[in-house]
Amino acid sequence: MLQSARVTVTAPTSGPLRAAEPRLAYGRPDAANAAQMMSQHLDLARPDSDAEALRLLRQAFPAVPLSARVEAMKARAR
Repeated sequence: MLQSARVTVTAPTSGPLRAAEPRLAYGRPDAANAAQMMSQHLDLARPDSDAEALRLLRQAFPAVPLSARVEAMKARAR
């Protein structure tokens, strides 16, 4: 199953002082976490070819560079 990163952020208020309410903010995953998520995605999708695997990764992770997607495929093949 794919994982997502969660970060709790508290923001100061401009009104009267009160207890800060935690808010969730989603950040960009680091390289190791992105590689793990891509590997998990390929394990679930089970593509028939490398071309299909790259297409699936591009659709699921559009912000990740091509080099990182290729590295994730290479690491999975080992």
